[in-house]
Amino acid sequence: MFKYYLGLASLLILDRFLKIFFLKTLSAEDGVFALYINKNIAFSLPVPVQVLYPLLFLVFLALLFVWYRDLKSEKKYIWPYGLIIIGAASNIWDRLQYGGVIDYFNVPFFTVFNLSDVYIFLGVCYFLFRQLKNKS
Repeated sequence: MFKYYLGLASLLILDRFLKIFFLKTLSAEDGVFALYINKNIAFSLPVPVQVLYPLLFLVFLALLFVWYRDLKSEKKYIWPYGLIIIGAASNIWDRLQYGGVIDYFNVPFFTVFNLSDVYIFLGVCYFLFRQLKNKS
């Protein structure tokens, strides 16, 4: 079990390193890497700060609770929950420290995102895949 937590901690450290690296080395420019500090939620959808922070806090606590509950019976959920949680934790960290999430991967005409977003996406995809597999 320790190796899973060590792996998740390593992924969190990698994400934090990349965010700090790109924050110090990039300027806002068009290209594959572009610095953007997103003060809104996914895809820059605006949400008032008075709603955003309490909502993020409640969702994060709910994730921790569900992860803890499910780990007792299903060890296979360590990675998907862990990816979602470290991704969310890193993005919340950015919001508290920088006032918004540090994004740096630029996909022209689509969005700008970061490694934390990829972690969250992969964790959610795992659960969606499991749901589709269980229905068939």
